[in-house]
Amino acid sequence: MKRILVPALILFLMALGAGCNLFDSTNPSGGSTTVEDGTIDLDSPTGGFTENDEEPAFGEEDSYSSMTVDPLYVDQVEDDPEVQRCINNRHARVFRLRAIWGQLMNAVADSSIADCCVIDWSGGIEFRGGYIVIERLIAFDAEDHVERIDRSKIEWVSHTCPHIDGIQVKLIVPPVTIMDESVSIVPEIPILKLKAGEFEREFTLTELAEMELHVPTDRCGNGIMISSHLRPYRCPEGYMFGGWRAVEPDTLIDEETGEMRGVILGKYRGVWVSEHGMAAGFLRGVAGTNSIGENVLFGKYIDLEGRFKGILRGRWNHSLDTEIASYPPHGWYEGIWIGKAGGIKGRLKGRWIADGNGYGFFNGVWVMNCYDIVEE
Repeated sequence: MKRILVPALILFLMALGAGCNLFDSTNPSGGSTTVEDGTIDLDSPTGGFTENDEEPAFGEEDSYSSMTVDPLYVDQVEDDPEVQRCINNRHARVFRLRAIWGQLMNAVADSSIADCCVIDWSGGIEFRGGYIVIERLIAFDAEDHVERIDRSKIEWVSHTCPHIDGIQVKLIVPPVTIMDESVSIVPEIPILKLKAGEFEREFTLTELAEMELHVPTDRCGNGIMISSHLRPYRCPEGYMFGGWRAVEPDTLIDEETGEMRGVILGKYRGVWVSEHGMAAGFLRGVAGTNSIGENVLFGKYIDLEGRFKGILRGRWNHSLDTEIASYPPHGWYEGIWIGKAGGIKGRLKGRWIADGNGYGFFNGVWVMNCYDIVEE
């Protein structure tokens, strides 16, 4: 059994510092309806966001600085000849799974909070019928670690208080090879088993192909978020995460017509993560309702140099699927991102959670449009 130690320094996520540095420079009280040079319009197809380039990190480097440095994990199993053979075989199925557990509403908050209870999330992943490649350890403390059992199984020791831990892995299902057509071969049906503390569940390949799961574990906001998807062959995909906060409802009025064009209910900032887990850009936007009462969100995505990469457009809502009384507000979002000249670049979806003070965390996935997309 090989023990793999976690690097002592893992710079992860953005700091809200004293609870809310992330939003200090944007006047979160709701007094401004402008997040960039354009005027926000929740009835517009772009939300009022433009295709203009921006300063790096929207000119707010201090708010985003800790998101840009997060070391990749080197897993020697990826160099295994059999694993490499599968990765390079277009008939193999490759999934990417990212799990985050702990006090999710504080995922981008000041992790020095001392008034919390330590939660043991020790567990692991076993992928029967496939291989696991570790791509990233998320916010593990120096005393926590992951152990490689074999190519199909890993275990970890993880404790959170009040922050989060997590892991990103690549799941590889070898192609079925029939050497003799006269022999009937019944391949093993791959099943993934994931355990983190008291959470334990098995997943089929159908579930892993497109999954956004949020499971609360107690009334204090502890829970686990799992994102998993089947990687389109040679088609880019990755993750997005960040912080948001509610604002006093800010009604938007068209100065020329006097018509109402939506109500801003929250503002968010985040990071766009490449398929290998590296920060690839920054997000900034708003969420609220349009003039007919639909829950909508809009935002802008820029690369690390500030170049325009896309406008985000989608919808959001609350989830009422928890049996735990007094669990913090949480829900889902989904949408598309739009490139220059209005072309649809891809899709995105994820989950969000909030604390009692209106601060929160969102976590999701994006998949580029490598084929034709017809917007629903």
